[in-house]
Formats: sequence, C-alpha cells, structure tokens
Amino acid sequence: MFATLCHNPDAGAGSHSKTELLAALKQANVEVHYCDMDRDDFPRMLREPADLIVAAGGDGTVAKVARAMPDRNVPLAILPLGSANNIARSFKIAGSVLELAKGWDLERWAPFDIGLVTGSWGQRRFVEAVGLGPIPEMIEKKSNEVKTDKVSNGRAAVQDEMAEADAIDVELIVDGKRIPGDDMLGVEILNVPYTGPRLPLLEPGTKPSGMLGIAIVRRAERAATIAWLKSPRSGRAPFSRLIGRKVEISWIDARLRVDDDVVDLPPGQQRAAAAIEGPAVKVLTPKSD
Repeated sequence: MFATLCHNPDAGAGSHSKTELLAALKQANVEVHYCDMDRDDFPRMLREPADLIVAAGGDGTVAKVARAMPDRNVPLAILPLGSANNIARSFKIAGSVLELAKGWDLERWAPFDIGLVTGSWGQRRFVEAVGLGPIPEMIEKKSNEVKTDKVSNGRAAVQDEMAEADAIDVELIVDGKRIPGDDMLGVEILNVPYTGPRLPLLEPGTKPSGMLGIAIVRRAERAATIAWLKSPRSGRAPFSRLIGRKVEISWIDARLRVDDDVVDLPPGQQRAAAAIEGPAVKVLTPKSD
C-alpha cells in the first residue's frame, strides 16, 4: 500500500515525530511519501498518485487535508495526534499509530461529508461546524492565549460564555421551514457529532450522509446546558437538535465561526446558507468489534 502522509509535526505538542511515524507505518507495510504540512506544497502532493491519503495531526490538519483533496475517491486515513480529535472521535478512530495502520482496509470506509457555507463575505468549506453564540466567542477570546489543556479549558470557557450569553438576533430556516424563537443563545450547524472542545452536540449515527445537524440552545435551557458542559454526553443533551439538507441563517451582531476560525465580518445584518458539497470523502474506519 502506497500512501501520501500529511503530517503536522506540532500536533500534540510535537509528541509524534516524522521518524516515529515513518517507522510505525513501515512496520505496518505502508510505503510513504512524506509531506510536512508546514513546509511542503501539500496541495500539489495530494495530486500525486497514491492508494491512500493519511492525515496525521489534530482536527485542523484533518480538516485542511479533507477540504483540499482533489480526488475524493482516494480514501483518507486519520492518525489522531491532537487534543480534541473531534473528527476521529466522530468515526470511532482511536489507538496507536501502529494499531491504526495495521487495521487499514481500503474497502472499509465511511462517508465523510464536506460542508460549504456561503455568505456575502464569500464561500468556505467546513468539516466540523458553522456556528453562532458561545463557541465562536470562546474561539475568539482564546485565540491569543497560550495553549494548555485545550479540552478542559475550552469547556470551561464555553460554560462561561453560555452563562453570560444574550439571545442572538437570528432567523433560522431549515429546508425552507422557519424555526421559531427569539430566545436562541447558540446555533451550531454540524457536519460531525463532536466539535469545539470535544463536545458531542449530535448523537453519533443520527446524521445521514448528505445532511447537516443543527443544535440550538435556548434561554430556558441555559442552566441545564451549563451543567451538561461539565461532563457532556451526547445522549443526555438538554438542548434541541434537528437534521436538514439546507440551513439558512440571518443575524445581527454575532460572531460566526467556520470550524476553528472566526470570520471577519462587517457590521450589520449578515446572511449565510450551508449545505453539503459534492461527494463525500471516504474515511477508513476501524473494524467493528
């Protein structure tokens, strides 16, 4: 098996070196064309012939590779080396590099949708979520902080933002149907169950391929959601969740995040529409027990 390995050497505080990765993959009988995500021209390398693309890093690395894949018929394998590892966790991918590589089967994969959000500011692909409310506020405020324990600190920060959040001036339309309410504290349009600081905002397995999930926290659910954030479990979420093919939002004076980036928006009313773009990426999945 020949693979293009896209590696972020800084993921997980740099705990997985190029040498260690190559040694493990060689032991798993995987021949590798190595790409340093910080230095090499990885979009060009993704166009090179390969049986498999491997994304080794955190969610940012996986998202960057998945969004840029020119041929979605070539499978993608994930080596989760980051803190949250939301994408890998959403596909139940966990284990050592050697364990995962030995288990790769090019015929055993799950569809991994790529979302596209369009607004007056342009278009962006996304793999985790597009959102308004506490999570974008947390991302903006923590972007300049020194990174420590990303998951625990991130959850605490989302709790703080949720406690202080005002209702967003937002209109939400899912598949042409307006979702009523002027009491929404947060809206997250989700492509995978886990997002942010490892928060299971969707129940795994409930979002069909080609669809998006929507999580809505209302004012009356504030206290229960703050309590849930201390030990989040997907099956016990106290907020409402929907499934739809096309999601439209319009809002005033709220930050918008696309995955881990907060979009630089002009003041005033904003509009955006989100849907799944094109065919899904084929993500290799572990063998079921």
